[in-house]
Amino acid sequence: MSERRRFVGSFNSWFVANVIAAILIALAMNFIFIRFSGTWSNPPLSEIDQIAMAAGIAKTIDRIPSNERSSLTRELSYNGIHVSWFANRDDLPIPDVHEENDPDPDLHRDIVELLGFEDTDILAIDPDDDSWVSMMLPNVERFYALAIRLEDHSWLMFSTQARFWGLDSSIRWLLTAFFVLLSTLLISWVFGLRVARPMRHFARAVEQFGIGARRRPLEVRGPIEIRETLAAFNAMQTQIQRLLEGRVAMFSAISHDLRAPLTRLKLRSELVDDERQRHKIIGDIDELQSMVEACLAYFRLESQPEELTRLEFSELLHTVVDNFRDMGKKVAYHHARSVIYQGQPTALKRALTNLIDNAIKYGGHAEVELRVIESTIVVTIQDEGPGVPPENLPRLFDPFYRVEPSRNPQTGGYGLGLAASRSVVHFHGGELTIANRRPRGLIATIRLPLLEASPRLE
Repeated sequence: MSERRRFVGSFNSWFVANVIAAILIALAMNFIFIRFSGTWSNPPLSEIDQIAMAAGIAKTIDRIPSNERSSLTRELSYNGIHVSWFANRDDLPIPDVHEENDPDPDLHRDIVELLGFEDTDILAIDPDDDSWVSMMLPNVERFYALAIRLEDHSWLMFSTQARFWGLDSSIRWLLTAFFVLLSTLLISWVFGLRVARPMRHFARAVEQFGIGARRRPLEVRGPIEIRETLAAFNAMQTQIQRLLEGRVAMFSAISHDLRAPLTRLKLRSELVDDERQRHKIIGDIDELQSMVEACLAYFRLESQPEELTRLEFSELLHTVVDNFRDMGKKVAYHHARSVIYQGQPTALKRALTNLIDNAIKYGGHAEVELRVIESTIVVTIQDEGPGVPPENLPRLFDPFYRVEPSRNPQTGGYGLGLAASRSVVHFHGGELTIANRRPRGLIATIRLPLLEASPRLE
């Protein structure tokens, strides 16, 4: 693959594309703010010529005779800004404004520097100022005003009904930073989802495949690096499953082929004259045939899984419990809620039946409980039997392993029940564990993950 083609669709290209997208979104948000925020998108008052113009007018008015100021100021009104001259402070149509309440002291300092007066004062007020309360003016009659005291202590006032300057520079910078941060957060979140989703599926698939669950090949999507990883995992999974299926098919064929010679041996045993020896030989052959049938059942379960079906799990478990009760067995069943599950009903019944049967066989009765904890189905099967030596617990799921050293099928089968049960649970992506209880007995715990498509019924 060429370097150019390798870059397209890689993590690097995704990162570059997302940085560009974040910048473009920030620019679009800034454009929308400028386009639709009206006056607030204009430059601040300190960055337009109005302040310098007001200071220039004040210096001019200060130099002309008092009797000419009123007529001149009427002619100087411009762009919606009304200029007025007042001989005394009491004549100003604005309330008293306290300097400590001034929202912009820097603006006053700039005006004083432009004026160059030795003795001056600046008053500024807006319609939202609380000082208007003293004049009892309704909101619609309030206005923006800037009053400058001249050297002869007369006042020049600039007033306007509408605000025409924008936000302060610091606030505008904060807005720009907010747009950049928001766009980066948005793009990063989308980018993270696109990368994290296939990685989560991959991690889940590895986890389930590690415990023996069979899965369909993962959908190959995402950046090149992730797609290559998913493709390699799919190939590995297919190869391992083929090897396992070949092994199962081989053992299944061997078990099946043993039937014929065992049948012939049983027929030929009838030719043995010694009746005692003949019964022993027939007993051994019957035991071998039982073992072969058990092996065939186990390998059939491994090689021919049934289709997944939506089922009511608590009802399925209740059916298994009822079957034992119909046979006169003591089985207690507790469940707090119903739950819809997608699985293999026949295989699940077989696994649950094996576990309950073991509990009854070794403990006399079984106690079954079904719970739903977060997104997991938890089934516990308890008994009060003798338990299992701690050193033997790890081997309970090994095929053909039995805690009892004798191979008598009447006292415990051939050691395939637990192996088959765990195989079923693993196929569904779950886990089966067995532990000793106190003071006596065993507890088998099945944990099955609930898919999002399997809603709980309250």
